This record gives sequence, C-alpha cells and structure tokens, in this order.
Amino acid sequence: MLALKASAQMFGNNTLLSPEVQGILTLILMAISLTFLYYVMMQMQPKKSQDNFETVTVIKCLGDGGSAEERPFQKGDFVGKIVGECADKAQKVIYAIYERKVEVKKP
Repeated sequence: MLALKASAQMFGNNTLLSPEVQGILTLILMAISLTFLYYVMMQMQPKKSQDNFETVTVIKCLGDGGSAEERPFQKGDFVGKIVGECADKAQKVIYAIYERKVEVKKP
C-alpha cells in the first residue's frame, strides 16, 4: 500500500502545466506536424514542365511492306484499331501512339 502511494506521488497529478495548456500545446504540435507532412508530400510530386508536347498516331498498312504514316491523335484511337484499307486492300491499323516534344521557335 505504501509503494502505491509513493508511485502515485511520483507520477500523479503534479505536472508543470495545466491540462488546458497541455491540450493547446498538443494541438499546436499536431498542426506543425501536418504542415510539415504536407510540405514533404508537395516536394515529392513531379514538377509540371513548361514543354509543349503533341500526341501522334502512327498508322501502318499490313500489306505492302508496312508503309506507315503519322497523324495527330484523335479521341478514340488505340493501338490495334483498324482505321481503313490501303491501296492493295490490306488493312490500315494503328501501330503506335506517342508524344513528342514540340519545339517552339522564338522570334
């Protein structure tokens, strides 16, 4: 019983700060922690580049040696899509879709 009283006095309600002040300090510490976490997450995101890109669709004929042509990407394009016929009645198929950097000429 005496040991319990001694431990209660050692770890009891004898704190340096009142519970209200402890609560406020806890909220401030949580706000600082969340602000730091947000800052770190924003630094990890990739930077938006100022470069201009254009999306290009490559169309190949499956027949005559695989002649290819490029055109601007259109909504609904996907690799393997049949888009028409070539001169030798072979199918035209979307072979590739990619982006390339557009060079801006400065005056």
